[in-house]
Amino acid sequence: MTTWLSAEQIQKVKDKTVKEAILAEMQTRYSRNLWSSSFAWEMYSTMEVNFQQWLNEIDFIYNNTDGDETENTFTNRFEVEYLGTNYINWENPQKKEDVTLEYKPYEISCVIWETEENKNLVIVTRINDRRDYCFQIDQNNCRLNEVSTEKCCNLRSQVGLDISDCNL
Repeated sequence: MTTWLSAEQIQKVKDKTVKEAILAEMQTRYSRNLWSSSFAWEMYSTMEVNFQQWLNEIDFIYNNTDGDETENTFTNRFEVEYLGTNYINWENPQKKEDVTLEYKPYEISCVIWETEENKNLVIVTRINDRRDYCFQIDQNNCRLNEVSTEKCCNLRSQVGLDISDCNL
C-alpha cells in the first residue's frame, strides 16, 4: 500500500530536518572541542561561535596562539530572528544583534560575550521562511538545546514575533 504525503507534511519534514541540522552542527562542534584542540589539522586556543540576527549562518572561528584564525561557516535554510541574553524564567531577555560564545578546548563550560554577567542565551530561528524554533544555551554546559513549543511561543509573544502558529 502506497502512502502519499501532503505538501504540508512534506514541508514539516523539511522544517524538522533544518532544525535537526542546526542541533547536529552545534553538537558536533561542541564534542570535537571537548576532545581536541585542533581544527583542520591546526591547533587552536579558543573556538568562537557567532550568532547574528537576520543572518542564515553560524560562524565558527578557531583562534590559535599566534593570533591567526580559521573561520568556518554553517549555513542552511534558517534565519536568526531573535537573540536574547540573561533571561530569567523566560521573562525580559535582553535583546542583542549578535552574540559570541567562546569555547576553550577540553572544557565543558563557555563564556557568552556581549553583555555583563551573561549566564544564558536564547535563539529564535525562522526555518524555511515559515516556522520558528527556539534554542537555548546555558553558560555552565554550553550545549545548544531545543526549547519546548510552549516556552518558545511565550517568548516569541513577549518579544513581538509572529505567534499565529501558537495555541496560547
